[in-house]
Amino acid sequence: MKNIVIIGGGTGTFTLLSGLRKYPSNNTVIVSSADDGGSTGVLRKELGVMPPGDIRQCLVGLSYTQKEMRDLFNFRFNAGSLAGHTAGNIILAALEKITGNTETAIEIASKMLNVRGQVLPVSLKPTILSAVLQNGKKLIGEHFIDDPFSAKATKGRQSPIKSLKLSAAKANPKALAALKNADVIIFGPGDLFTSVVPSLLVNGVTQTINKSKAKKVLVTNIMTKFGQTDGFKASDFLRVLEKYLKGKIDIVIANNKKPAAEFLKKYRAQKAEFVEADAQTLKKLKVKVVAKDLLSGSVFQASAGDKLKRSFLRHDCDKLAKLIWKLL
Repeated sequence: MKNIVIIGGGTGTFTLLSGLRKYPSNNTVIVSSADDGGSTGVLRKELGVMPPGDIRQCLVGLSYTQKEMRDLFNFRFNAGSLAGHTAGNIILAALEKITGNTETAIEIASKMLNVRGQVLPVSLKPTILSAVLQNGKKLIGEHFIDDPFSAKATKGRQSPIKSLKLSAAKANPKALAALKNADVIIFGPGDLFTSVVPSLLVNGVTQTINKSKAKKVLVTNIMTKFGQTDGFKASDFLRVLEKYLKGKIDIVIANNKKPAAEFLKKYRAQKAEFVEADAQTLKKLKVKVVAKDLLSGSVFQASAGDKLKRSFLRHDCDKLAKLIWKLL
């Protein structure tokens, strides 16, 4: 059985897992410990627990239990004092408080969801992500970097991200072991600067990846994100990732199907645009390029009570998973 390790989190990774779970692979997801927005941010701040949001989504993506149990973990309250919280985030937080251990909490939740594979925080302590912009301004906190439309982040935000920094963190030994034993390591899809790169900033992670004999695969996003990847083409995603990886990517997977005009218009309102699969530029960078129609025909609808902005166009989970499986 092939070992697939995904570095990411959020809806992009969830989408990929929804497809990969249909294949006989051992899937491991390494998620950032810097998330501090939405329900996750509240629970982290008020209870002092590890950020549960990405862990929850990935556990559900790897779940083989009945639909009702998966729906329970993803259920988001839209009224009362729990508005914005998902039941799964609360369950994970409660398990951590009961056991006093993040890993044990994840193990118990994995059994509840009949998970095949594993979800590993890149570090076992919460971290703080900060960004320095080209204009010299500094943003502290993953949420303010991730959501440029928030009042605190918007001021002076037209400037691109120059660099990222993570508070000191010791790598989770299990995450390093998974990377060492991987047959393929996948970066994305997901927010480049807030879901993928933060895990690379933990000491020991890039060193382990670059020593690994696994194929390194980048899955670029369908659309850019204001304040993070403005004007990016697929080659720009590669450039930034290799900068923080301090190593080379073997394969870039990019969607080349442009969304319908009505969707592009909605994204323009969010200052986002289609990511071009500039295959010729990528080939000059000496990387294998796979550019195909990977756009899902479904449009994602955010759940009631969700306070975060979500991408409503996604990769087709089956097309993407089939493509990655062929690469193995």
